[in-house]
Amino acid sequence: MLKIDEKEILGILREKYGVAADQAIRVRRKTDRQVWRIHDASGAEYALKFVAKGGKGRMIAMVNDYLHKKGIPVATVIPPLEGDASVPRDEGCFLLFPWLEGTHPDYTEPGMIEKMAKLLAEFHEASRGYAAAGYPIADGRYDWNRVYNRKIKKMERLRKMAVQDPDPFAQTFLDQYPWLRLRVDWVLDKLPDTALRRLLEENRDDPALGHGDYSHLNLLRDHRNELTVIDLDTVSTALPMRDISHLVTWINDAFGDWSRDRLDRVVHAYRETSPLTEEEYTLLLIDQIFPHRAIRLAEKYLEYPRNAALLQQFERCIGIDARKLNDLGMGPS
Repeated sequence: MLKIDEKEILGILREKYGVAADQAIRVRRKTDRQVWRIHDASGAEYALKFVAKGGKGRMIAMVNDYLHKKGIPVATVIPPLEGDASVPRDEGCFLLFPWLEGTHPDYTEPGMIEKMAKLLAEFHEASRGYAAAGYPIADGRYDWNRVYNRKIKKMERLRKMAVQDPDPFAQTFLDQYPWLRLRVDWVLDKLPDTALRRLLEENRDDPALGHGDYSHLNLLRDHRNELTVIDLDTVSTALPMRDISHLVTWINDAFGDWSRDRLDRVVHAYRETSPLTEEEYTLLLIDQIFPHRAIRLAEKYLEYPRNAALLQQFERCIGIDARKLNDLGMGPS
């Protein structure tokens, strides 16, 4: 991870943006991005983001600008005094945003699930035309087969790590691995009989953009109860069902149990703004069988600094998934 100190940050803000900042507090630090909360002498606040890959940073800026012009509430990029929307630094770049005050929305609030689903549909509809215009965009999440195959390889790598690890999480993961693998195989067996290949071809010339990580954690709610979409680092071309499936998974995880009613509420609210055919709905349900969340939790525990709370989260995830498969009547017998 690139080391960037406060002195450098304040200098960049002064020289490249004309912002006389007196304080820069790092609020996020990951291997591929860092974020600082900036205070200037006038009392204004900003968010300065460093993205390790400059091309990705410029893509984020262009997607933000495109969606903003289409009326989607996103954090707008503040351009530097000279050049395009970013300031280069080694192979990465800086992006400056206004600091947005707000809180992450709560799924339990009446109407919030529907509000989030509606905004997601608006996001997908507004994104049409971006990729078709030739603007830069990632496409690694477009083909579901490639996404699934990457996660299958990841799951196998985690299994090999767990075999050598006496930790309780590793042993719990190994206990559940056969069932997780059966679910993966079931999904792969069903895909050829779906409309996936045709949908990928039909949408290739003008695909929608998927957020890639759409949940309450990447939304901010202001004092008027209006939502803003943040953190477009994971945006890529995508079939919309994957974002919907991801949201459904996060909602049920937050409640700690599966609910068909919550799935139906998301889909109904989404369909009020954007069409979702029965073929697409079938793919959404099939994606719900794939153990995305379980694999991610295992990855976070086994490949990153260990957090004991992840074992409880993993066990809860397994329980939710078991009740989900039973309720949907889908998945391996």
